[in-house]
Amino acid sequence: MKKVFNEELDRAFRNPRFFIILVLAMMSFFIGTYRSPVPAFSTSAVLHPVNRLILNLSYGEFGFLAALLAALPFADSFLDDFNQGFLRLIIQRTQFRKYLMAKGLAVGLTGGISLLLTVLIIFLAGLSSPADWKIMTSTPGGSFYLGEPQGPLGSLYTLNPLFYLLYLLVSAFGFGTVYALMGLAISTFIHNRYVVLAAPLIFVQVLSFLEQRSLRLTPALNPLNGLLPFNAALEGNFTADAQLIQFGVVLVISVSCFLILARKSRAAL
Repeated sequence: MKKVFNEELDRAFRNPRFFIILVLAMMSFFIGTYRSPVPAFSTSAVLHPVNRLILNLSYGEFGFLAALLAALPFADSFLDDFNQGFLRLIIQRTQFRKYLMAKGLAVGLTGGISLLLTVLIIFLAGLSSPADWKIMTSTPGGSFYLGEPQGPLGSLYTLNPLFYLLYLLVSAFGFGTVYALMGLAISTFIHNRYVVLAAPLIFVQVLSFLEQRSLRLTPALNPLNGLLPFNAALEGNFTADAQLIQFGVVLVISVSCFLILARKSRAAL
């Protein structure tokens, strides 16, 4: 399995689509900087770089793009293998079960790293504006409340903003992993590349829309609360446990569907 996994990772990270991810990350940064309620280059309102990141993520349409960024690098690779006949060659070289495990790990890892890198790029780009590394108060994206970010683990910010940055990176990685795997699962029964790449984005946006406009749906059902936990307080009570359960449910369903439906695809060869 190790050899197959290394081959899958090599294919994933040699993918020129990572350049598109870089472009979209910078677009999100510029949009967030332009729309931010706190001007980026104002000397009268200097923020901590992590606080600047929170504003850029909130106002830069990162939440809208995130599921697409997760799926874009490698989520449609199983479909490529199937359409190009590569799947037949793989079955002759290794066990199909090992191939599926390697494929799932590679897609999940690539999706997680894609979003993690996007957040890091936006954070590093934000360092171009004046910053105060010592200030401990925060201006969250949805209000001008000064204190710690709302939502799960906001206390990490007052402990050390870089701890909260680490939490945001882990959240982005988790979100990217599970929604890349969702795209992979969809590719086993929908043989259209564009639908496969767009489906996680559509799922996230539709569920987020329904949760925000319904009094009967819990905030735990809004995928964007798991990605942008500092905005979760605007939707009601959302905890770190709910975030983990949200990621876990999508992960289990996506992996289960992929393993079951991929075996049916093998029977069609």
